[in-house]
Amino acid sequence: MELTSKAVEYQLDSGVAWIKLASPRSGNALNATLISQLSRAIQDAINDESCRVITISAIGSDFCKGLDLEEAFVKGSLPDQEFFKMLVDCLRLIHSSSRPVIACVEGNVTAGGVGLVAACDIVLASNNAVFMVSEVIVGMIPAMIAPFLLRRLTPARLRYMALSSRGIPAKEAQIFGLVDEVATEGMLQTLNRQLQRLFCCSPHAIAQSKQYFEQLYSVDLHQQTELALNEQMSWLTQPEVSEGIRTFTEGLSPPWFQKYKGQIHV
Repeated sequence: MELTSKAVEYQLDSGVAWIKLASPRSGNALNATLISQLSRAIQDAINDESCRVITISAIGSDFCKGLDLEEAFVKGSLPDQEFFKMLVDCLRLIHSSSRPVIACVEGNVTAGGVGLVAACDIVLASNNAVFMVSEVIVGMIPAMIAPFLLRRLTPARLRYMALSSRGIPAKEAQIFGLVDEVATEGMLQTLNRQLQRLFCCSPHAIAQSKQYFEQLYSVDLHQQTELALNEQMSWLTQPEVSEGIRTFTEGLSPPWFQKYKGQIHV
């Protein structure tokens, strides 16, 4: 079975669903088209009894640049709640999939893209992968991705990534818990070893393990993401917030951009 589309490529071969983000010109930004097609590909893989493992990779130097700000804000109006709900539903689908989902990360991962990675079960990253939670730079808050990041990061690590907005290289991201394995020998070889291990495991045991692990969390993911959706929409409906974001997408400096002119004390 093969489906090639503008934003996402999908192929199921020998029990592996190969899903590839295929919009390199936009940096594989999360717009309605890509989110919709990614959700469809994940669901197709889940519905196929022959599928044992799902992989997500990307074409281009950016694995995913996060939310497509031009689509969301340049048109002059805020995206409605359905746009954000579509993203949340996609991440929840990945996280709750009965099949193990492997993210094969090469290149830059920004904002919502980091949430996409965090929603996966296993994260493999090349040496050149860099992860940046950058929402505060454009005047947004990382509400939508926080529930998924908190399943991998400590609250302190999440706070640091969000407030520092620093690019975290793969080896450091592995220490944080965001990356499971750095593909020092190459992505294909690292992925192949992981696939060999997963194909030796009981599919039913894997599915039941994922369900059981989720039950161990004190707060249900659905409740967390509903809270995230409400928080995000409450933030974005403030006129000064939406105006600042639109300024950024138009290539101008929003009002909070300043250069630090103080002294460095060490």
